[in-house]
Amino acid sequence: MARKTKTPPDADVPESKEEPLPEDSTDDESEEEVKVEIVVENDEEQEEDNFEQLQTRIDELEPALEEARAYALRAHAETENVRRRMDRELEKAHKYALSDFAQALLSPLDTFDIALQSARDSGVSDQVIQGFELSVKSLADALEKFGIVSFDPQGEVFDPEKHKAMTYVPHPDAEPGSVIDVFRKGYLLHDRLIRGAEVVVAKEPDPPNEEDT
Repeated sequence: MARKTKTPPDADVPESKEEPLPEDSTDDESEEEVKVEIVVENDEEQEEDNFEQLQTRIDELEPALEEARAYALRAHAETENVRRRMDRELEKAHKYALSDFAQALLSPLDTFDIALQSARDSGVSDQVIQGFELSVKSLADALEKFGIVSFDPQGEVFDPEKHKAMTYVPHPDAEPGSVIDVFRKGYLLHDRLIRGAEVVVAKEPDPPNEEDT
């Protein structure tokens, strides 16, 4: 049977050893926390200052920005106006480039008209008259392709913008102020007048002479 050994009462029992904490460790941690809080507060204050400075700068630049926007809008509008004017001028230049050419043709065209009227009045054969008419029509059709057209205001109301009154004649059957005869036809280049029609205009009949009543 095994014998139990007794520990002598005076024997030293080993005590658990605990390392003592440094006395100033808690103080160091508190200081670190304070430092962190100070840094955070400083950062927040700095950010707030930066934001205020930025906002102030924005407020200062806002009028200049508005002025720049207004200038850009004006510049764009002016550019568009210039472009439209150039387009109109270019279109006009193309449209009326034949103005001098059309003016030069007026005399030969008048000659054709006179020759045709003379042929009708002289009693020449219908074949000759038809030949003249065909030539005049062919020439008129060719000119019309380039915007050159004639107009005959016979029977129309006299228009000083388009007609040139050569004389005024009393006419019992015509409305005063109406065109009763055409000396020379007028011509247009597109919508531009290159020559007004030379016309005879009706006027009120002269009052009866007292000697005739």
